Amino acid sequence: MPFLIHHYRKFGSVTFLRFFLAYSFVLYLLCAYFLVILPLPDRAEVAKLTTPKVQLIPFSFFRELSKETGFRVSEPATYFPALTSNFTLQFVFNIALLFPFGCFLRYYFRKKPLPAVIFCFCFSLFFELTQLSGLYGIYPRPYRLFDVDDLLCNTLGGMLGYYFTKLLERILPDRDKIDEKSYKKGERVSFTRRFLSFAVDLFFVSIFTGFLDWVLPVSDFWDDFLFAAAYLLYFGVFQWLWKGKSLGKRMTKLCIANRDGSRVVLWRSLLRYGAVCGEAVLFLFISNFLLIQFTVAPAEKQLFYLFLLAGWYLSVIFLFFLETALNRSSRTGRDYLHGWISGTKIQSTVKPQTAS
Repeated sequence: MPFLIHHYRKFGSVTFLRFFLAYSFVLYLLCAYFLVILPLPDRAEVAKLTTPKVQLIPFSFFRELSKETGFRVSEPATYFPALTSNFTLQFVFNIALLFPFGCFLRYYFRKKPLPAVIFCFCFSLFFELTQLSGLYGIYPRPYRLFDVDDLLCNTLGGMLGYYFTKLLERILPDRDKIDEKSYKKGERVSFTRRFLSFAVDLFFVSIFTGFLDWVLPVSDFWDDFLFAAAYLLYFGVFQWLWKGKSLGKRMTKLCIANRDGSRVVLWRSLLRYGAVCGEAVLFLFISNFLLIQFTVAPAEKQLFYLFLLAGWYLSVIFLFFLETALNRSSRTGRDYLHGWISGTKIQSTVKPQTAS
C-alpha cells in the first residue's frame, strides 16, 4: 500500500500494469525475505548450537565441492551427482535469489550498472546481517551461517538478472509509455479519485466535529447542525486557505478551482459546499416525507407511496450515475450540480511535464 500510494501521489493514478509491477516487486521482496529467515527454529535449540557463525573466506564453495559431493574432474561419473546435490543447488539458488531484483533494478528503477551492483550487494548484506544478528536479537545467536560466498553469489545473481533484462527490453512495455499513460490518466478526475478524496476528508471532518462538540457542548438536537458547521468550515474556509486543497485532495492530487481554472475564491468555496449541504438536506427531506406518508397512509394507499419512494430513490441514483458519466466524458472540467451553481470544479494537479 505505501508503494502504491507513492505512485498515486506522483502520477494521480495507478494503471493495471503499474499495479502489477508494484505488486510483483513487493511480493518478490517478501518471498525472498521469508526464504532467508524461514523456517524459524526453537530458541532453546538455537542456544545449544556450537556451529560457526561466520565464514569469511571467499570461494570456499569450490574448495568444499569435492569433499561435500565427491566431485572429481577426472571422473565424469561424479559430475551429475555433484550438480544435483543439495550443496550445489544451494549455491545455484543463492545466485537465483537476487536474479529478479536485478531485473527490477534495470527495467523498473532504471539503475545504471554501478548503482545496481551496490544495491544488489547491500540487499544481500541485509539478508546476511539479519542472519548474523539472530533475527535482530530474537535468538541468542545466529541460527544460519553468515557466508561471504552468499554475498558474492547474490550479487552475481542480481547482475545476471540486470543484464538478462536487456534481452527482454524489446518485448517488455516501454517505461516511458507506462509513465505517459499514467500521467494522462492522472489528468482526468475519476469518480474513484473523488470518492477516495471525499472519504479521507470526511474522516477529518468527523474528528473536527468531535473537537467542536468537546469545545462547544451542545444538545443532541444541534449535533447535525454542528456537523454541518464543521463541514462548511473544513471544506469552505480551510480548504480555501489551502489553495483549494484539502487533506484528501492533497493525497489524490486534486484541488477546487474556479471554472476557468484560477484559484477558487472564498465565496465560491462556501457556495459550493453550502450547495452540497442543500442537496443532502433536500434528498433527506423528500425521502423522510415520503417514508412518513407511507407509514401513516391507509393500507390501500401504501402501495402508491411505496412506488413514489422507490421512484424517488431510483431517480436520484439514475441522475447521479448519468451526471458521473457526463463528467467522465467531459474535457472541460464538468462538475455536479453544486459545481455548476458555484462556478467551481475539481481539477487534477498532476503535471505531465514532470514525466521522465
